[in-house]
Amino acid sequence: MTAPSNPPHQQPPPAGQDPHATTLRVRDLLGVPGLGLEAVPGTGDTGRAVRWAHVTELPDPGPYAGPDELVLTNGLWLGRQDCAAYVRRLAGSGAAGLVFGLRTDMPAVPDELVAACREAGLPLLRLPVEVPFTAVTRAVASAQAEQRQRHLLDALRHSNALTRAVSAGDGLRGVLAVLAGPARTPVALVDGLGTVLDSVGRPPAEEDVRAVADRLGADGEEYAEYPLRLASGADATVIPVRGVAGFDLAVVYGRPVAELGAAERLVLEQGVRFLTVELAHRQALRAIEMRFAGEILDMVQSGPHRSGELVARLRSFGVNPDSALAVFSVIVPDSPGRAAWPLPDTAAVTDHFVARGLASVAASSGQDVVAIVSLPAADTDPARLAEGLAAALGPVSTAPGPRIGVGRVAAGHQELRRGLLQAREASRVARSRRRGPRVVSFADVGSYRLVLALVDPQTRRDFADAVLGPAIAYDATHNSELLRSLDAFLGSGMKWGRAADSLHIHVNTLRNRLAKLESLTGRDVGCAEDLADLFLALRVRDEER
Repeated sequence: MTAPSNPPHQQPPPAGQDPHATTLRVRDLLGVPGLGLEAVPGTGDTGRAVRWAHVTELPDPGPYAGPDELVLTNGLWLGRQDCAAYVRRLAGSGAAGLVFGLRTDMPAVPDELVAACREAGLPLLRLPVEVPFTAVTRAVASAQAEQRQRHLLDALRHSNALTRAVSAGDGLRGVLAVLAGPARTPVALVDGLGTVLDSVGRPPAEEDVRAVADRLGADGEEYAEYPLRLASGADATVIPVRGVAGFDLAVVYGRPVAELGAAERLVLEQGVRFLTVELAHRQALRAIEMRFAGEILDMVQSGPHRSGELVARLRSFGVNPDSALAVFSVIVPDSPGRAAWPLPDTAAVTDHFVARGLASVAASSGQDVVAIVSLPAADTDPARLAEGLAAALGPVSTAPGPRIGVGRVAAGHQELRRGLLQAREASRVARSRRRGPRVVSFADVGSYRLVLALVDPQTRRDFADAVLGPAIAYDATHNSELLRSLDAFLGSGMKWGRAADSLHIHVNTLRNRLAKLESLTGRDVGCAEDLADLFLALRVRDEER
């Protein structure tokens, strides 16, 4: 009899079995037309995988039968080998099952062979007399070839889907959607900071993301998938992904490692490659955006002569240059005695506003992150927007959190420079305060600060040195606390008694100190003009400390 023209019929996998698996099972051969194979009841699990099939009539097939192989025999060894010993050797080799080909002189499977297979739990199938063994081996070979072809077609289909997702601009979400597949398996991409960059389906819990991030930070130099028991009690697979600084990202895939079939693993492997490409693409775009955003900052600071360029560049970021514009300066607290806290990521600042339907652009100067936001209405409260941003950014590491300065709303791009100066001055005030709000509006800052903000830092320093230099030198030599006494005098509203009490000195001592300061600086604390010079110089000095 010739081999069947139709490949084995693939039955649906039982509940709990990997729906992606395509391994040939013993039971799949039972449905092949023309074979007539029948399973002998109670002899073993027909769900075992079949890697190959071969014929042997040796009385001891153990040394020649490999794992997952289907052994075919006519029983010519009967009489030379005990059935129980024969079956034990087959079962010990890991054989998938035994096919007994009936003969004219043996139209039924011997009872002792059936009993031995039942005892060993080895699947036993009977093959009709008229069907040759070659029909079985060809059916197995045909099924294996079909599965290999199916694997290749699946790989090609998923590769095409991934390519379409990337080329269509679907980004990370598109790649993750392909990985999720028709079953919508939950899948997420997380980074080493414990942030879910994107996800399809239910995102992992915060403690799960933190566990993945901790491991990435600990041994992120090697690619190795590993199992993760989720907080929900379910099992998942974590696949590290190479990012900018090594394996600093990971895919959390909502199926156990042990249940991943060959086709599913291939899809994940392809997906990780496409994620790497998409992340590199995103990084390149972000670098371009950061450079363009930095140029916007330069244009604003340059004044009106670059107004035309500024208008075009703002529009490229979706910001209406003629609308009401809010300017924010995000700065981090001082950290005496240790490295400076890192500034927030400009993308995080931009994304915060964009997520709320507000067109914005953010750039880093190295000293602060400046955000320009197009307001939907002139009466929108920028301070409230800043409070939301401060809450979203949260603490930086273990720092108290970033400080945000808010300038007055600019009526169009022509007023952005003023708004920038105001926002930066307000952020400096916020940073200098050890306690108090994290957001400071320029309206809450003394008006003299605008005058200082309009002057470049070196000019401010030169002015302070010119006014207070001699007094500073005298204090350093004599420990006379002239500047501290001046600060207390100004802070008391120029009340001699109150200032002396705050310094715990006699009022005459205070008068003598300020008289000495007057002689050194040439300024009279009783003259409004001289007092203004002393006040401004003292504030500049405070900023430099």
